[in-house]
Amino acid sequence: MKKSLLKKILKVVLRIIGILLALVIVGTVLLRGANYIHHNFEYKDGVNEISYIDLNGQRQYVMMMGQKATNPVIIYLHGGPSSPDTCMTYSFSDYLTDEYTVVCWDQRGCGRTYYKNRKADPDNKTVTFNQALEDVDALVDYTCERFNQDKVIIMGHSYGTVLGSEYVREHPEKVQAYIGVGQLVSLNDADMYSYEDALAKAQKAGDDTKEMEEAYDKYSQNPGIPTLLELRNYTSKYHPVEKEAGHMGLALFSPYAGINDLRWLVKQMGDVDEYVELNKQLFDFVLQYDAYKESMDYAVPVCMISGEEDWVCPTDKTADYLEALNAPAKQMYAIEGCGHDVHCAAPEEFADDVKEFLKDNLK
Repeated sequence: MKKSLLKKILKVVLRIIGILLALVIVGTVLLRGANYIHHNFEYKDGVNEISYIDLNGQRQYVMMMGQKATNPVIIYLHGGPSSPDTCMTYSFSDYLTDEYTVVCWDQRGCGRTYYKNRKADPDNKTVTFNQALEDVDALVDYTCERFNQDKVIIMGHSYGTVLGSEYVREHPEKVQAYIGVGQLVSLNDADMYSYEDALAKAQKAGDDTKEMEEAYDKYSQNPGIPTLLELRNYTSKYHPVEKEAGHMGLALFSPYAGINDLRWLVKQMGDVDEYVELNKQLFDFVLQYDAYKESMDYAVPVCMISGEEDWVCPTDKTADYLEALNAPAKQMYAIEGCGHDVHCAAPEEFADDVKEFLKDNLK
């Protein structure tokens, strides 16, 4: 009797789970479809294109969105290194495409670009920071010719701000303005600053800080992505973010997400050492990068947008760097309640800040 009852209960539970799973799948398909239809309608008279473009000998994945092909161009450089978010950029670009054509790109060695070129370069031997700069330059030339523009606006996020700011200083003749989102100044200084703040908050709360201190010692003695991630596991507890970006939902409901986006995400979530090794030259570069050791002179207007709760690239460090650099115009925006992915967490406010800055500073 009891076994029979348990079987009945199990069947009911499994049926409920099956129904819920089916509803999630149907809901996801419907929302993705609605997004797809919306974007096709929104950009029917403009630009709505995903393709592979030849950049310095590799076919690289590029997405271009805009309501008018004659609008100025923003080229968005994702972070990481090697953390493409092209399939999710619609979340903020939708608020920009009435006035700008937004170009997003899976950089060499990652995402869809990696899978397109894996046979020719399986170990990412061609993936270096200098090569990345050359690829940006090729993309700038392509977009200028494609959209009949003399210059573009460069927007970078996280590691993309390193790539973007270095490119802007090298090629000011091709750039109208630079926008840094979660500007990376120095990874080592950022995490030391974050650690010291988290440690102080933990001690004030009376928490045991032994493991956090041990993690910091490991990172100090052996700086690298694995030890850095271990340290952040402890410090992030003391740096909560009110407005999260919701990457999973943005990807699930994206009209542009594909199987290779998922494959790359799985690779990122897998063996950390194996993943880092695949783009080792970029990770080694960014670990030692210090913006203050580079030129502090920008020949174009500079805007920096951060989440007030960004402890990956701390807002205070970004503000100090902006204050120190030289540019014909510069502006800092800090969006309340947001963390490192401020552009996806508060896309409308982010886009308003971008538009305000460009309207005020581009003639």
